[in-house]
Amino acid sequence: MSRASVPPSERRGLRLESLSEGQLVAVVIGCALLLYLPFAGSYGLWDPWETHYGEVARQMTLRRDFISLWWPGSPRDADVFWSKPVLTFWVLSLGMHLAGVGLPGGAPGEMALSSRVEWAMRVPMALFAAMALVGVFLVVARFVNRRAALLSTLVLATSPMFSLIARQAMTDMPFVGPMTLALSLAALALFDDADVPLPRRGQGWRSWPHHRTFYLTVAVFLLLVLPQLLVYSVDLKLWVPLGGGRRVLMYGAVAMIPYDLGALLFVWLAARARYRAPLYFYLAAMLCGLAVLAKGLAGLGLPVIVFVAYLAFTWNWKRVQRAQLLPAVLVSVLAVVLVAAPWHHSMIIRHGWAFWTELFGDNHWRRMVLGRHGDRGTFEYFLRELGFALLPWIALAPAALTALVSRRADDVSPAGQRRQGIYLFGGIWFVSAYAVVSMSMTKFHHYVLPALPGLAIVVGSFVDDLLRRGDARAARLAALVGLPLLGLVAFDLTKAPQGAQLFLWLFNYDYVHSPTGRPWPQGLDFSMSLVVFVALFALGAVLLCWRRTQAFGVLGASLSAVVFTYFLLDVYMPRVTPYWTQKDPLAAYYEARRSPEEKLVAYMMYWRGETFYTKNEIYEGPKEDRTVFDTGTADQDLQAWLGRHRGRRVFFMLERARQGRLVSLLPAESRASFTLIHDRNNKFVLGHADL
Repeated sequence: MSRASVPPSERRGLRLESLSEGQLVAVVIGCALLLYLPFAGSYGLWDPWETHYGEVARQMTLRRDFISLWWPGSPRDADVFWSKPVLTFWVLSLGMHLAGVGLPGGAPGEMALSSRVEWAMRVPMALFAAMALVGVFLVVARFVNRRAALLSTLVLATSPMFSLIARQAMTDMPFVGPMTLALSLAALALFDDADVPLPRRGQGWRSWPHHRTFYLTVAVFLLLVLPQLLVYSVDLKLWVPLGGGRRVLMYGAVAMIPYDLGALLFVWLAARARYRAPLYFYLAAMLCGLAVLAKGLAGLGLPVIVFVAYLAFTWNWKRVQRAQLLPAVLVSVLAVVLVAAPWHHSMIIRHGWAFWTELFGDNHWRRMVLGRHGDRGTFEYFLRELGFALLPWIALAPAALTALVSRRADDVSPAGQRRQGIYLFGGIWFVSAYAVVSMSMTKFHHYVLPALPGLAIVVGSFVDDLLRRGDARAARLAALVGLPLLGLVAFDLTKAPQGAQLFLWLFNYDYVHSPTGRPWPQGLDFSMSLVVFVALFALGAVLLCWRRTQAFGVLGASLSAVVFTYFLLDVYMPRVTPYWTQKDPLAAYYEARRSPEEKLVAYMMYWRGETFYTKNEIYEGPKEDRTVFDTGTADQDLQAWLGRHRGRRVFFMLERARQGRLVSLLPAESRASFTLIHDRNNKFVLGHADL
């Protein structure tokens, strides 16, 4: 058939199908980076998470210690940091090494006076976000179609919660990226019925699959496990008592012997795979181990819950009885252990069981069951946040979920059944993840992030269904329900200029301290822009209601979502951030001080930016020289310190509301000299006084 004889709609499909899966994956990654990287380092880091995690990574970089996690920044805390696992800090430290910032011997003020550290910390997060998008694309492209895959990927990529966290140096994207790709690869193993034996090389027990999937599996395994075992074997040391006052030094290489043997066993077992499905399982297991190193037990528990929930709901257990999948489950457990366990074991060896109690007892069990620092709420807690998290696609989400529950498979072929299975998989993913985070006693808005990939699959597949069927009636019902919901969300965001802070609360927990929000900066009003974007998307949704205009509706809605994401990341965030970040006032300090003898005092500050951007100059060193005053005796300690430093100019970083109290603590003859030199920030101010 000549290309000229193919109808235009099918020509579009041919152009899409002319690219290989690998080429399309490269396109997805490239588009993700084009969406998230521009201007990613152009604005300062946000307290408390970005600066807190940044300082832990800087300590790792400075100490060249890639096992223990340190945060020596306040008399309130111990010097150790045990509330999160290590992956995020590895990648942030690697970013600092590559950017040449935060290294031993670096210039004072380098963190505040350049943008290199923001780029170093945010680029890895964008790469993890791209990993999640690839996961969504792969599973939908393989079993639905490529158009549905691109639409699902677009829905996730342009969701405000996902895109904003893709720009935040937090533990959440290093958790969600590997977890999403792991679920995708496990789905490939579960749904792929093409159990074609792989070609092999070698003979007998020394043979192996001669296939790129096997070589990829071994390469990923060596990348994730081998560097860990080398570091722990060399850097981990422990004095073991022998009795009679004698001790012997044991190196980590001894403790790593079981993992060394386990690694050899895994490679041998992986070589026994006769099909691709077990290899997909092994890759998924390693990514789950990576997610455990990012966020803890949720990295494994959540994917397992989603998968078991799917199999229980569909009662399709026979799918795991084919292609060596049942024994592959046991080998996958070994893979998770080899990726995730060595670091935890090394930390117990070095720090004892106190580390385990802090990480899993306090920050896992207590947060889940008893509640810890954060919000409280019940099952409906995240419903409101989903409106802002999924804008503007929230207009289609109710109809997509309803269609998933009520639709009947119109295609009983194996391909049609797999397509229906992926719809269900996305829906069960969303519901299961939402249920799990809802059961946690402690809640933050961004906890619902792991549910978004599943919902994106449902919405993207629903839109593809509308186009495939030309179903104008379903589109009208979607508009009837979704457009009022979209209008309600838009009203919340635009009823007052400070309504736009709801986007900030998708990644920052300032609402815990200020339930109504901080004072909103004068002249910062995004209402008209938000109304325009919502109206454009609403127009696209309306165009879906007629068969002839459906393609234009999808194109218009997609373009408006992409442009809105650029607006949110590259206009909204750079304009808002100077009023929140400590970067600018601390940069003003380094620009204004005449010598390092003009110290910076952090008064009643516990936000972390004051620690990170000063490279902890305010706290490290002899106790009497520390300039952090934030405990119960802060006022007396500060007055004593001021008395020891008369005749100097001193700078002060403090919250705006504490200015009067600070001035009253200065020597009487110095109070008149107190001057603010940076007060643009709506919470933090920088001033100085002559003592």
